[in-house]
Amino acid sequence: MSKIKQFITFLIISNLLTLIFIAYSLIQHNVYQDRYLIDEIQVPLVQLQATIQYQAENKWKNPELISFQSTKVQNAIDHVMRESYPSNGKLSKREKSNLFQIERVLRNLPQNSDYAVAKWKKADKQNAVVFEKTLKNAGLTKNAEVLDDRKRFMRQCETVAKESARYMKGHQQE
Repeated sequence: MSKIKQFITFLIISNLLTLIFIAYSLIQHNVYQDRYLIDEIQVPLVQLQATIQYQAENKWKNPELISFQSTKVQNAIDHVMRESYPSNGKLSKREKSNLFQIERVLRNLPQNSDYAVAKWKKADKQNAVVFEKTLKNAGLTKNAEVLDDRKRFMRQCETVAKESARYMKGHQQE
């Protein structure tokens, strides 16, 4: 009987360890998904804000850098929005809508192509400055601390999306 008790104890302990390992793996997977949003979208948005600010302060010497940074953010948003991407299911409809709105605004900025550098007009520069101020209002600035907080970042995205939509609506009516 002693061997049976030992075997049952061994099975219980090994099952508990397996469950702990699975739970740890799931938690790590969720952390990784949240990290992607921070590393691949939030950080490039902060870099975009800094790039726009720098160009505006330095007479728009290299606005194509804004186009490059904008494309980086757009590609990251596209990646997250794919149905096959794991954290896509974690995003609410509102969060997805906010990310789509940000992407829409970025697509309105001049885009570099494989063969040509984007041409920036005065109106494009004004739109970029408005977007830079929107990013600043949301707390997505080079001086702000980037935290590993997905919910906070999603609130920042909501602020950017709402202000951008308001600006685009008012801009279209002119």
